[in-house]
Amino acid sequence: MIVVPVQAAEPDFTTSSATFEPVPAISGSLVRYTVVVSNTGGDSSYTRITIALPPGYLIATSDDCAAATPSGGRLLWYEGRFAAGARQECRVTLLPRPDAAGTIATLATEIATPPSGYFRLEARPTLVAPPNPDTVYLGPLGITPAGVATLGLLTLAAVGAAALAMKTRPDRAGMRLSIGAWIAIVTSIGFLVYFASLARNDLRSHTEFQETSCVIVDSSIRAFKSSGKNSGSTYAPEFAVRYDARGVETYSVASPPATSVSVGWIGSSQQALERLAVGSTQPCWFDPNDVKIVLLDRGPGGAYFFALLPLLVLALGSWMLAGALRSRSSSRPGT
Repeated sequence: MIVVPVQAAEPDFTTSSATFEPVPAISGSLVRYTVVVSNTGGDSSYTRITIALPPGYLIATSDDCAAATPSGGRLLWYEGRFAAGARQECRVTLLPRPDAAGTIATLATEIATPPSGYFRLEARPTLVAPPNPDTVYLGPLGITPAGVATLGLLTLAAVGAAALAMKTRPDRAGMRLSIGAWIAIVTSIGFLVYFASLARNDLRSHTEFQETSCVIVDSSIRAFKSSGKNSGSTYAPEFAVRYDARGVETYSVASPPATSVSVGWIGSSQQALERLAVGSTQPCWFDPNDVKIVLLDRGPGGAYFFALLPLLVLALGSWMLAGALRSRSSSRPGT
């Protein structure tokens, strides 16, 4: 009698699933992932399940992966025997960065059954920007206040350049000088308008923002790489926080005030992370018009020093334009 060994069925994880909510997922707001791993095949003597986290801040894990802790951007969720018919479920709550709109926040689950078994699940939400309450809509077209200001400056530059071209022709050298001076003036005005908006926001943070308490959930140091041949990086601390905003538990990312100056020395950011340690409770202030805007520190910062440059450009451009127009007037016959 010949006994034919029965081939054990291989584990089968193809019915597993990975989903996310809400749809669409919004940058700067919580995204909740649900991963369900089901074995509809044979027993697996050893299975290792890990999750690769997308960029952002891990807020919580629950269900079967509640005890998992992140290491190097990954979660080791399960390790050991995975029986036929077994099921494991993991929920991950993540806070994407507010500036991540347009990116895909992929949460990847990898199921390994050595020596050769491997299965991968992905939940791939494309992050969208939150609605801007200050957006002005012209039919289907929406434009922000910054867009309105930019459009106004471009219109001012174009109309002024055309008027100067008419006034200074046929003196080509004078035309180029006056138009160049006008463009410098409009550009400097644009930068000064920007600094004025920063000053308005700093003032509002002291007069209109509402104080509350923030729990530091997570933190990191953002690196901003500059362009150029000898480019380097500047650094700024960033904090994921939980706080009460008008009776609603809210999660958001707190950055330094917009007028603070990022520096090329990472030590100052490390000191900020030590001062505002994860798990600590700190005073903070949120914008009553948009409770997702929250500050752990309020301005003013050192960025106003750079407003001196557009002031100098404005003065120089005005002097050059006045000189060009005076020269044009004095060169006319009969003057």
